[in-house]
Amino acid sequence: MITHEHLAMLARPYGMAANDLEFVRSNQNHVYLCRRDDRRCILRISTGRHRSCAQVEAELAWIEFLAAQSVRVCRPIPALNGQTCVTLSAEGTVYIVTCFEHAPGRKIMPSDIAPPIYEKLGGLLAQLHSHALKLPAGHAAETRAPWHESRLLNEDVADLRGRVSPGFMKSLKDLMQKLRLLPAAPGSFGLIHADACLGNCFLDDDHLWIFDFDNCEQGHFVQDFATILYDSIYCRVLNQFADEGLNDRIAPLWAGLWRGYAKAGPLAAIDALQLKHFFLLREAVIYIHYHRTLDVPALSESFKAGLEVMRKNVEDQAHQVDFERLVSLSQDAQISTAI
Repeated sequence: MITHEHLAMLARPYGMAANDLEFVRSNQNHVYLCRRDDRRCILRISTGRHRSCAQVEAELAWIEFLAAQSVRVCRPIPALNGQTCVTLSAEGTVYIVTCFEHAPGRKIMPSDIAPPIYEKLGGLLAQLHSHALKLPAGHAAETRAPWHESRLLNEDVADLRGRVSPGFMKSLKDLMQKLRLLPAAPGSFGLIHADACLGNCFLDDDHLWIFDFDNCEQGHFVQDFATILYDSIYCRVLNQFADEGLNDRIAPLWAGLWRGYAKAGPLAAIDALQLKHFFLLREAVIYIHYHRTLDVPALSESFKAGLEVMRKNVEDQAHQVDFERLVSLSQDAQISTAI
């Protein structure tokens, strides 16, 4: 946690006081709810995490580009001096502070988990991918790093050496080597959100807003689908461990996602093996995150058993999800939309 004294220093450039901030969460960043000019906003404070102000400014340039295309994103709010990214130091710690509009509407609730919400998410993802292909050459957002240079797959992995199994590390390296062989094909590669999920969306009447572009990167569009499949479909319907009905519960939600995407998304087809490999890469990232942020020995036995399933999935490069079935549903969605 950030001390009250440091929080006061970090909020000051945006015209706020420490007492104006309401803590939301600490994960990759420290996030606070606040008000400025009588409107709700979000103050995001990054410490370390291998991120520079230049990288954050590229993220903000991408958000501004999307907002100019009428995509429902939360725009950055500049500091009092006009800067959109403020770097400050205190007692040897470097902080990067940014402020964003707060999304209108509300969080996605368990009662929302049905095909219609995924159709909306698919439509929003189609907008992100379509506009990624329209970025002008030399746009500031293009300086975001490629997916394989992500801190999640490099610095975070290096920090865990000796704390996870050699088999896991070997398989993770193999997955990345396989995926790096994929060509950056026109129409299926560009800036991606890289953390697209219902947890990073708000529902406002009939529309979805998306936020938290902190991990955005140059990547394959299928990666966003793999992230949604893992975070917002598989984990949402998983009954602690995979059962015989898992794929039947996944199917209608995935089909809804593709119905929404197929109306305007540039990705016309998806490869089952690529989807599987990026899905396993996402599971590896989450597994690494748990080991970085949690006291694993103190976890419940059921949680540790779940971690073991994740480890084995990555090591064996196998999974309980039926990726071939999902690709077939994607093709059906493309055909029905074309008709």
